Amino acid sequence: MKLSDDSYSMAAKERMAIELEGLIGRLNEVGSALAILNLFRRADIEVEGKKRRLRDFAEIDLGPDPMAGTFKVVIHNPVAIAGAVAILKENHFINIDMSSKRELKVVKPRLTAQQEDDLETEVKRVTKSSLSKLASIKSDALQRVQAAIKAEYIEPAEAKKSTLQLDELISQASTHAGVLGLIRRKQLIGGGLTFDGPDEEALYKRINDRVYKDVAAEMVMPKIDETDD
Repeated sequence: MKLSDDSYSMAAKERMAIELEGLIGRLNEVGSALAILNLFRRADIEVEGKKRRLRDFAEIDLGPDPMAGTFKVVIHNPVAIAGAVAILKENHFINIDMSSKRELKVVKPRLTAQQEDDLETEVKRVTKSSLSKLASIKSDALQRVQAAIKAEYIEPAEAKKSTLQLDELISQASTHAGVLGLIRRKQLIGGGLTFDGPDEEALYKRINDRVYKDVAAEMVMPKIDETDD
């Protein structure tokens, strides 16, 4: 509900939107499948006596769901199979189906309980940090409103509307941040989440809301920097 279109609350709204977009990116980095995509990035193999890049002959395909328990290595030249398998095993991917010369099917090792705890703790930390930033944005806007009242730049009645608008904005933004964090935790470790109280448990019921569908998909896909070679 829009209560005011004053510059103070509108500026805060824009800053909160930017923070939430940044949160999505930071959550994406936690437990990202990017490390798997980059397994062959700097690996070399010897072909006819010459050193060649492994990724010129084989590439990793995470499929439509990078969080799935398996992935494929597409083989463009059989000469790359031995090198690809060696790199995979060096990185603890030992369950490899080599029945085809065109692709390797790889099963990811299950996360240990400690790894799951570490991922959940990191997502909670990132989410809590974002909530603090959102609260700071509101606090800064309120200080600006109070200063504007003293300087008679804004009428008290309008200032009250602005304050109510800021209350609404922080409530919405905090809800979004909390749900985003829960979505990422569910993506990374599946069921068995631990909730920090009934409020968080209530937020969990919203992770499948349509408004979060595209964002959830965005958090799953690893962000590839094509310039990093």
